Amino acid sequence: QAFRRLPPFISLLVPALVPRSARPMTGLVASKTGVGSDLTSSLMAVGTIAGADYSYLVPLRAIWHGSTPKEIDHRDRKRRLDLTVLPIFALWYLVQASFVTAPSAIAAAKAHPAIVEAAAVPVGGAAGTWMQVALAAVAVYILVLHVWVFPVPSEAQDAFLVQAYVGRWVYLTRHCLTLQAWHQVMSMAAPMVSAELSALTHGISIWIAGLGMFVTIQYMVLVVPSKPFKEDCELWERRGVHFKEIGLLVHMCALPMAVLDLTVVKGSSELHVAVSMLRTVFMVGAYTMFYLCIIIANFKATGRWPYGFLKDFGTDFTKWFFFVLQQLVVLLTFTTISWAIFLCRAG
Repeated sequence: QAFRRLPPFISLLVPALVPRSARPMTGLVASKTGVGSDLTSSLMAVGTIAGADYSYLVPLRAIWHGSTPKEIDHRDRKRRLDLTVLPIFALWYLVQASFVTAPSAIAAAKAHPAIVEAAAVPVGGAAGTWMQVALAAVAVYILVLHVWVFPVPSEAQDAFLVQAYVGRWVYLTRHCLTLQAWHQVMSMAAPMVSAELSALTHGISIWIAGLGMFVTIQYMVLVVPSKPFKEDCELWERRGVHFKEIGLLVHMCALPMAVLDLTVVKGSSELHVAVSMLRTVFMVGAYTMFYLCIIIANFKATGRWPYGFLKDFGTDFTKWFFFVLQQLVVLLTFTTISWAIFLCRAG
């Protein structure tokens, strides 16, 4: 009984961390074979009883209790994968930030940290600082929803096979939400850590903002109207799960967070020094090719594309060429819009 009174967040971690082979077959019925089995049963009971519908995280129905053992195992394995990859993406964020930030800004941060820290003060003063805290909280919250709350795909859905090896890391949304969360968290921590981190979080702001805008707009333009997405929504609606609503909540916040980060939070003087548009444009092209390699490799392994509308392209090189070119232009457009916002502030 003591385990059932643990805080709700423990109920999120336990099912993912306890291997399925170690779980009792009797569900909530405690095993009588020994202390170790009793402990495992109690821990798994926590994951089932304490907030299993995630109502304390989001006021939407996110759980369907008809998942098969194979689907539950799929969910738990992917959560363990997420717990491994999420910290790695902090390093991935810093690698990207080190590349896109103007070298002169990093050198200045090392040589004159006090000046850089003064230039990095949010334009709104105390209000800007509190906005930074709010953005970090919202970014982490949205990422938690995508990792823990988003409905588990059914075996009958393409998504089940798509996520077989790399989980939701095959989706650009996961990349964006994770990078945006680390961006906001590190931006909040930068004044307390180092001037170099302040320079890096300012230098990468245009790229992160462009990526956030891209994910929100492209989700609404390409994914929501697609037939496979509508079929998935109908399936989950019959099961009483707010799949469409959760998807909108997860994807719609990236754009406003990007705009607020550039207009309210980031110091205009440090943005002017740290942003390198040439390096940012190169990052747009490089990340587009990087992500294309991910989905192609995943298709070779699973036989499924992460987005239903990609099925129509088949192996037609011309269709793929113009699609990739179009996405590259769109991402560059949103990055340019982010840059224009920065120029308006700097000018």
